[in-house]
Parts: sequence; C-alpha cells; structure tokens
Amino acid sequence: MTVRAVIYARCSTEEESQKDALKKQVEEGRMCVRENGWLLTDIYVESRSGTTTKGRNEYKRLYEDLASDKFDIIVIKSQDRLMRNTKDWYLFIDRLLRGQKKLYIYIERKYYTTDDALITGIKAILAEEYSRELSKKINNAHRNRQKNNGPVILTSNTYGYRKLPDKSVEVVEEEAKIKRRMYELCAAGFGSRRISAILKKEGIVGRNGKPFSDSAILRMIHNPINKGTAVMNRLHYDFESKKIRKVPKEEQFIYENKVPPIVSEELWEAANCEIEKRSEKAGRTESEKRGRYKGKSYLSGKLFCGLCKSPYYRRTRKRYRDGETIYEWKCSRYLEGETCGNVHLEEEALYGLLKHIYAKSYQPDREQIISDMTEMLESVLKETDYQTELLREHEKEEKLLCQMNLLVEKLLEGVISDEVYQRKQKGLEEEVLEIRKKIDRLGNKKEEGVIEKRFFCIERVFETKNIFERAVAMAMMDEVEKIFIYPEYMEIVCELNCIKAEYGKLFNYRKKKKEERERIVDMMRENPQMTARRIAEELGISLSGVNYRIRALKKEGRIQFRGSGGKGVWEILE
Repeated sequence: MTVRAVIYARCSTEEESQKDALKKQVEEGRMCVRENGWLLTDIYVESRSGTTTKGRNEYKRLYEDLASDKFDIIVIKSQDRLMRNTKDWYLFIDRLLRGQKKLYIYIERKYYTTDDALITGIKAILAEEYSRELSKKINNAHRNRQKNNGPVILTSNTYGYRKLPDKSVEVVEEEAKIKRRMYELCAAGFGSRRISAILKKEGIVGRNGKPFSDSAILRMIHNPINKGTAVMNRLHYDFESKKIRKVPKEEQFIYENKVPPIVSEELWEAANCEIEKRSEKAGRTESEKRGRYKGKSYLSGKLFCGLCKSPYYRRTRKRYRDGETIYEWKCSRYLEGETCGNVHLEEEALYGLLKHIYAKSYQPDREQIISDMTEMLESVLKETDYQTELLREHEKEEKLLCQMNLLVEKLLEGVISDEVYQRKQKGLEEEVLEIRKKIDRLGNKKEEGVIEKRFFCIERVFETKNIFERAVAMAMMDEVEKIFIYPEYMEIVCELNCIKAEYGKLFNYRKKKKEERERIVDMMRENPQMTARRIAEELGISLSGVNYRIRALKKEGRIQFRGSGGKGVWEILE
C-alpha cells in the first residue's frame, strides 16, 4: 500500500534573514519523503513566522485537511515549525490522532507517538517561553534604536519615499507631486472623498494600480513624515494578548527633519487644520473612531457569540433572485476562518424577534403611537412656511461667499496654486448661481400641495417600511448591554435583568440547506433530466450554489449522474 505524505515548512523568526532558508527546508522535506519511499501529495509552505496560528493560511489548510483522506503522514523539520504555542500544539495533536494520521520529524528521524505527549508538551512550553523572551528582546531593541534617534523604518509601500541601501531615505518626485496635490486640495477645503474622486477622474493611481481610497488619503495627510518629522515608538506588540496597542503620546519619540520633506510645514498644518474643522463641524472628537461604519447599526457592539464569547460582525450579501441587499451578523471567529458552530443571524429576522420580545414585555400600542407621531408631524409640517426655507437658502449663499473670500486669501498666501483656485472658484460660483435662482422661485411663487404630498409619503413609509418594528427594536437596544447568541436561543443582558429568548431553528442555516437539498432530490426524482440551471431558477438561488449542493449530495452517496457530455439522467440512490 502506497503511503501518502505531505510536507509542512515554515521559517522561524531567526531564520527569516537567512537566504533561501525556506527553500532549503522544503528540499530537505522532499529528500526525507524520497528516502522513505513515500508518495508526496502536497506541500504546505508558510511565508510568515508567528507564535500562534493566526494569519497562517497554509497551517489552517493543513489543519482542515487533517479531517480528510488526502494523506497519511505529515513531514516537518521540528516541533516548533508547527507553532510555539502550547494550546495550539495540543489542539493539533488531538486532531492528528482523531484523523489517524502520523507526524514525522525528520531532524530527529522519528514519529510522534502518544508516549511523547509529556516531552512534546514540555517542548511546546519551552518554545513558547523562548518566543516570549525573543519578543521582549526585539521590542527592547526597537525601543532603544528609536530612543537613540536611529534610522527611520519605512515599509516598502510608503508612498512618496524610497529606502536606499545605506538606510537613508530619498523622495520619489513623481509620487511626491501627487502627495502635494492632495495637501493643496485638502487645504483648499476639499474632503478626502472629494480628493479621491478628483484623482480618480484624472487617472491618478497608487503603486498597486488602484485609485487612492479616501481613508488612504486621510492617513497620508495626517502622517507627519511628509513634512520631514518621524514619530517613533507609536505602536507596541504585546506578546501575551497577541495584539498591537497604541503607545501613549508622552512615551513616543519625535524627531524633526528626520527625512527629506515632501510638503512644507505650513501646507501640512493648513491641510490638517481643515480636517480638524470638518471633525468639529461633524461633532466628532479626537478620541472618537473615524471609521465609516461607526454607529451603522443599533446592534453594533451588542451581539456576542455564546459559545466562544467573540463579537458578532455585520456583513452584506446580494440575494440571487432579486439582487436585494441582505444584512447578516456572523461570529468574528468564523469570519477569521476559525471553527465556530454558532448560527448566522439575518438582520430583518433578528429585528422582528427583538420587536416581539419587547412587545411581549412592554406591550406598546402600535396604532396609538403611529397616530400620535403622524399628528405631531402634521402640525410641524403645517408650521413650516416658505420664509424658513428662504432664510435657509440665504444662509447657504452667505456661507459660499465666505468660502470664496477664504479661497482668495489662500491664493494670495501661496497655499494653493492658481489652477486649483480657478477650478474651485468656478464651482463655488455655479453653486451661488443655483441658490440665487431658487431664492427667486421661492420669492415669486408658492408651490401648491407640497405639505400634503410630503405627509402622504410619510404615511406610506410608516405602513410599508416596518419603521415601527425597527423603532421598537432600537428602543430596546438602549436598555440592552449585551446579547449572547446560542444556536437555538439568546440571552439578553439588561441593567436589571437577563431575558432568555428561544428561537429554535429560526437561524439554523444548516437545516435550511438540508431542506434545499431534499427539494433538489425530489425535483430530480420527478424529472431525472432536470438541469442545474433549471433547479437554480426554481429555488431562486445561484447556479454555483446549486452545483455546491449537488456535489454535497453526490458525496453523501444519495445521487449520481448517468451519462456524459451534459446529457443523461439523475439516479436517486436511496
């Protein structure tokens, strides 16, 4: 019987600087397989080191394949090639034994056996302790280099700069021009999204060939390296938590004129002042998160997996049959590629469930609340007259005129170029002209039926868009601290009590998939010539989704196709 073997190769931290270390390790593994007369079926080559399995995609692939019948033996150089983490080592060994696979360590010329459990456990502990000490030494070396004004560390994708062999830094002038343009546009009052759109329209892209995103532009404008100032010791890797944390400002090291500047101190300050003005206008403080998804949902930061205690994150997908956007909440551990057996939550169904729980506990009068709300809106709308709208348009006009005066000042100060001034001035003049036209229309004519039309639209929204149900669920969220999700129930933790709500199989997508597979079998039984495309149309799912379900049914031994070239019939094997 042919013995099938695979190789797992990964460089340790100290080996990464050695030329061709990983290539040599793979070749040693190949030689071991040949000498033992095994059949090599796959090679898992990890391009990064690390004390844990997080981010190591090849290790995760190997870990998943342990449950399959792809190989019999795993060949490694030494135990610490797999990991230097005691917990991960025991998880790996448990799956190895359950899958009836063998582990061969070629540097010791021996197999792992259950008799080695104690010694390998000690080795894993020692390897983890070695990694902990190594991490401390590396962090300390970095801090001393930064404290003593050592050379600045730039990544290979630092736009506008290039690192030279002697560790000095030079400006890439072609890229620097684009960066200066970003600063000039920002100083002239343009936001990062608008700057991104302008550069995209002009065909300007980054090193990766893709347009600059608004978040990337914002990061570049904030970075003091562009005015020649290097800020060191900003981040610190914590070995115990395996996370990177921000270092307090008072512990950072700031060195001016560390690298050649791309923009002047004045232009850098002007651009960042504009950003701060926008933040203040939006009511956002420096400590608040700038991410675009902050506050996107009332459920954010409230949902947690009851099985592994990880937070739930919101994701979107398009429904195949009508292209409608579906919002789902999934365990973050599952999204990171790790195993988690918990359910996914469809947002609309979850809101409906929360509304039902809230209504059962507090019994709000839906009709009375909507009636009171519409009456209030009607009175507000009737009080609104054209004088208020006229005043609002005059305020807009005054604001634009102030922007035009400020633009002239920046042109005279040399902050912006004449080209930028003319382009911005033209846009402002067009906006002023449109506002003045609207003021003339409002002053000469009153539009008839506006209030009635708006009120009718509001009533329609209340009736058709489930506004009340969402409002009820959102009101409940104000009182909820956390919601722990389990496969068949949830625990809603409030300030004074904890509510257990059972939902059975409502979110059990595995059961839904099983039911879909049963429907496919029934369709094939009724029409043995049924095509995958026709099944997709009948079920309202994608063709790839149907093919996936058909493969699952074949693997279960429930169906088989008799024929070739796409012509034939389905046979039910039950």
